[in-house]
Amino acid sequence: MMRIILTLTIGLFLLAFGCARSDGNSVLAKVGNRVISLQEVTSRISKLPSYYQTLVANNKKRFLDDLIVEELFYEEAIRDGLHRERETQDVIKEAKKKILIARLIKKEVEDRIAVGADAALGYYNGHKDEFKTQEMYRASHILVASAQEAEEILKEINAMGWNFEETARAKSLDATAKRGGDIGFFTRGQLVPEFEAACLKLNVNDPCGIVKTQFGYHVIKLTDKKPAAAEEFGKVRGAIEDRLKRQTRKELFNKLVASLKEKYRVRIEADVYKLLGEEPKHAEE
Repeated sequence: MMRIILTLTIGLFLLAFGCARSDGNSVLAKVGNRVISLQEVTSRISKLPSYYQTLVANNKKRFLDDLIVEELFYEEAIRDGLHRERETQDVIKEAKKKILIARLIKKEVEDRIAVGADAALGYYNGHKDEFKTQEMYRASHILVASAQEAEEILKEINAMGWNFEETARAKSLDATAKRGGDIGFFTRGQLVPEFEAACLKLNVNDPCGIVKTQFGYHVIKLTDKKPAAAEEFGKVRGAIEDRLKRQTRKELFNKLVASLKEKYRVRIEADVYKLLGEEPKHAEE
């Protein structure tokens, strides 16, 4: 439990407040011999995530009170000699290790990731098939309870020229009736299989068809069809840049690991794998 508390405390302290100290700037408070200056408060606020900076900026007095409480706890912990305990030293050592590793990765990996518009556009032009929209269809239908009623409606529409939309509003049992039976655009796999299959057999504005589903009998009309097409670059640019950044990050990270393994002559003995219950790995794997 002690280790968990210390780890959380150190992590929050380093993340939120950094290591700024007083340099003689305007003094805001004193805790024993410790001085908390305006510059320190400003510096610590600047290290917070932007969202928290806004919250703190509206209540700096509360933030100062928190710093005072933090300093009180710290001074008391030092007075009690907690910094000399073995467990405390272990946590500090582990925290230092993780911080240094994070700094190295930032320097050698994160700070070297740069993906501009040209790179994104180049990827887009070379991989347009990855950004194709699916073929889209639009249909309207009239839902009734019996096959006989569906046949009569179909005859009235095809032979007598009844308006499909008006007929849907008057006779369809579906909620789409108020929209003239329009179900909007859909792609393959989104509708009930029987209904979708019937739609895909029709050409736009062809004579209507009838299909039975679990909901009843549908008189169907295909009203529009959009072919598959590549999305505009502007719509996918952000996604492409994120993808390229992930790829670059992985490449830089792997390159860093490989160079460090070579630099420090890493070698794993075959006996170690046996102790782990695994077979030794070959270099090409």
